[in-house]
Amino acid sequence: MFKNKFLQIFLFVIFLIISLILLKKFNKYYSKNDFAKIIILSILAINFFFGFIIKKFSKISLIFFSYFLIIIYSVNGLLVYFDLQNLPEKQKEKILSKKNIKFDKRKILEVVKDERILGKDIYPHVVPREFLKQNRDEIPLTPLPNTMFVSCNEFGEWKYIQTDKLGFNNKEFLNSFDILLMGDSFAEGSCVKQEHEPASLFQNNHQLKTYSIGISGNGPLLSLALAHEIKLITEFDYIVWFIFDNDFYDLGIEMNSNYLKKYLNKDFVSHNYFSQIENNIDFQKKYIEDNLNSFKSGFSLKESILELKPLIYRINKLISQKEPEDSIGYDKGIFKKIFNKIVYLYPDKKIFVVYLPETTCFEKRPIECSQRFNEISSLSDKIIYLNFFEYLKNNFQNYKEIYALGQDRAHFSPTGYNQLVNFIYNKIQSF
Repeated sequence: MFKNKFLQIFLFVIFLIISLILLKKFNKYYSKNDFAKIIILSILAINFFFGFIIKKFSKISLIFFSYFLIIIYSVNGLLVYFDLQNLPEKQKEKILSKKNIKFDKRKILEVVKDERILGKDIYPHVVPREFLKQNRDEIPLTPLPNTMFVSCNEFGEWKYIQTDKLGFNNKEFLNSFDILLMGDSFAEGSCVKQEHEPASLFQNNHQLKTYSIGISGNGPLLSLALAHEIKLITEFDYIVWFIFDNDFYDLGIEMNSNYLKKYLNKDFVSHNYFSQIENNIDFQKKYIEDNLNSFKSGFSLKESILELKPLIYRINKLISQKEPEDSIGYDKGIFKKIFNKIVYLYPDKKIFVVYLPETTCFEKRPIECSQRFNEISSLSDKIIYLNFFEYLKNNFQNYKEIYALGQDRAHFSPTGYNQLVNFIYNKIQSF
């Protein structure tokens, strides 16, 4: 008798805990179309609820729970094995081996440690987006200035970035130039050699001095913040702003920062960030060193197994019948405010916003990607919107040559960056 009551109380406590988790996380899961977690938690909550109110069902409830865990973790284990066999790193290694090119298998932290042994003062590429997770009153808007970073490896060897005095990936700081290049890793020129970065291509191929304030992981609001701050210390003719697919997701994260949201106010000018940039150096260095072993790169076996990531991803995709990029909701009103603010900041500049496609745009979601361009291009009649996706569709039979080693969800290849810069240059010439 006592055992039965204890079991029912235990089941009620478990039901209560799961229900509270579900209630607390429901809006977050729903907004991200994470239906798999809602379904799994709901099944468990219902199971423990009936185990609590129906005595005969108490033991069955525990048996069901045990089998449920065994089944989902077994299925997830098979999916983990499948994913391990198809890791992007393994695909790259196969492609490069056919070209007799060795693939550097080291993780980013291994590279950092190896270089430090050789006496180099070097860091993993930690960007402002990392600090948005900290919910701080103030955040660094750029990586460490005058610092060497290890960034990414999409061509078999790791790329090193040497930042300028403001923390941007440029050979040197320029206070007068032709093009201000804005955006995320594509504007930064991620993964390709420096001569293939867009800023270098504008300069070397078209004699247009270009200064890039692009930083990996930046969304539209971080880019707008940097446009505010750089206005105080530079002069130029054109703005070229890359908007990539993940910017629609990044905007939701950035809007949680009160520090960044101030830049949306019409009368707000700046935080005078660059005049105080030295104040952030010690903080950033300490943060990186304190968290060095926690920085992740690529596939995480622990997360995939324990957090059921492969299984949850596939259930969500099955339910929504959409790619993750299309499941992302975004506030068009915020985009409109951002574009209106950049026009207000630079009323005398020609502003080009260039939509860059993700690889899935070509085969799986062409309608959605075209629709996204149409949506953002309707938000301001004072901005010149350029659709690089449409250009690639019309001019390339094999879109894969535009991306690093032809891999899905990769950055551009040297061919891709060259085509992008030529495309923009021709448009600039026509205005």
